[in-house]
Amino acid sequence: MLLKTFKGKILAVTLGMTIFSVLIFGYGLAHIYYHHMEKCLTRSLSFLTGIVTHEYDLSKWDPKMVAEIRKNEQMQSILKGGLLQDLRIEVLTVKPASSDDRLFRSAPLADGRYLVISSSVDKIDDELIKMMADRWFFFLFGLFFTSGMIYLLIRHLFAPFNELVNHCLTCRDPENKPDVVRGGIEIIALRDAIATLQERISGLQSAQRDSMKALTHELKTPLAQLRLRIDIADLKGEWNSNAIGAAREEIDTISEKITNILYATQASEIVETIYLKKSVEGWIEELKPLWQHRELHFELAIPESSSALLPKAPFERVARILIENALNYTCKGSTIYLSCDNGIFEIKNPVCDHVAPMIHSAGIGLKIAQTLCDYYGWRLNGVQDEKHYTATLSL
Repeated sequence: MLLKTFKGKILAVTLGMTIFSVLIFGYGLAHIYYHHMEKCLTRSLSFLTGIVTHEYDLSKWDPKMVAEIRKNEQMQSILKGGLLQDLRIEVLTVKPASSDDRLFRSAPLADGRYLVISSSVDKIDDELIKMMADRWFFFLFGLFFTSGMIYLLIRHLFAPFNELVNHCLTCRDPENKPDVVRGGIEIIALRDAIATLQERISGLQSAQRDSMKALTHELKTPLAQLRLRIDIADLKGEWNSNAIGAAREEIDTISEKITNILYATQASEIVETIYLKKSVEGWIEELKPLWQHRELHFELAIPESSSALLPKAPFERVARILIENALNYTCKGSTIYLSCDNGIFEIKNPVCDHVAPMIHSAGIGLKIAQTLCDYYGWRLNGVQDEKHYTATLSL
């Protein structure tokens, strides 16, 4: 619809400009032709003036001489088929002034008078109108021919745009560009620009989906802890002030995490000094209800002075995902080993297939962690044998 409207406007503007140009050209040509015929009429009057002054004695001028002059053979031949109309032959004492309606040619006589021969210019106008009226067919033919040529040229010009529009409406893969594009380097550049824009939009949509997945995953852990506290209180048949306070803390944690996720993009590029053992201990303390419920233990092989310059929010998110993943699939009563040496963060835990996960992350946690690692140039590897699963994060 947009292309049809655009093509219709171009066709209308082009035809309007063409007709306007033809009218201007026709007016200019008619003006030139009018002056040419006016000069021809002036030459005819000059020729008649010369004939009359040389062949007739005008010193004895008598108005009856006009009839005799008109019978002259040369005069008759000039009057036939020429531009002369309403011809007047007069001898005047005053030279007449020029007029828009008549053309005058005069010759001075010996006695001080003037021989004046004049003709109306109406026949020039009649000839010009007759000439244009006899050729109206050529004007219409030129108009239709021009209209058809402009229409075909516009269709040929917009053929590549039609291909691009169809491609944009049906394309599922931004990198799948039309194989054949006609119209020159401008159309090809437009095709590539549209493909790039589609690719950027697809990337933004993918980032939006990943953000929603990350938001969902980040809220899984505090929700799991809150549900666990409720289940324990329900099993014990009591809901004391300690349980209520813990539930409130989990609700505050959820609220804080939502705020942190919403503003994570503004601070994710800031590099800070992170003391690894202190951070890990903080995450373990935060997840305490989960690993206590499963009677798990942690063994940390991280020096007190171990630190790194890293973007804090992305690193904490990746490390927390790895710890949560270990909590989900570790056998009850087992020990999770955490170590850090020369920028390599490692988590090792015994696996147990029959253990139900406490945090239902739908398997997207490690995918989010891998996406962050790819963006910041970190390496994340996971190795599983018969007894243990080892996740290694190389910073």
